[in-house]
Amino acid sequence: MNSNDIILGKGILGIQFGMIQAEVEKILGQADDVGEYSLSPEEASVTLFYHDKGLSFTFESIDQDKLSYISVLKEQYKLFQFIQVGLSKKMLMDELEHFQLGEPEFENADSEEFPTHELIFFPNENLHLWFDNNKISEIQFGPFWEDFKTIVWEEE
Repeated sequence: MNSNDIILGKGILGIQFGMIQAEVEKILGQADDVGEYSLSPEEASVTLFYHDKGLSFTFESIDQDKLSYISVLKEQYKLFQFIQVGLSKKMLMDELEHFQLGEPEFENADSEEFPTHELIFFPNENLHLWFDNNKISEIQFGPFWEDFKTIVWEEE
């Protein structure tokens, strides 16, 4: 296993879903930027951005401020040694059956700012592949879910 492997349901670079912000910062150091977002009066999230590494880590209050999502923006990180930022949609679709990710869902996410933005989502794997100009521009993934309400956190 390569140190830059994306491990679905677990994490990346030794950082695992379920960690708290201080644990991630202990491994990677202080983030370049920190975004705080209020999703509703009862829900908030904090995202640590590591621009040089091309990674961001999101912690959500609804999940007891545990690491809930990781976003990958650089091509050095790979899923199954194949899926990576920059991979064309055609190459992905040609090889998709080999990865047993389940049935993908497709969503057009274009906007005036991002006219070619689209999403391929694999609900069984909690994996989002974002595309711009028919190439992966971001890989976002989270922990596995036992059911619609229960996250499977990694045991320490």
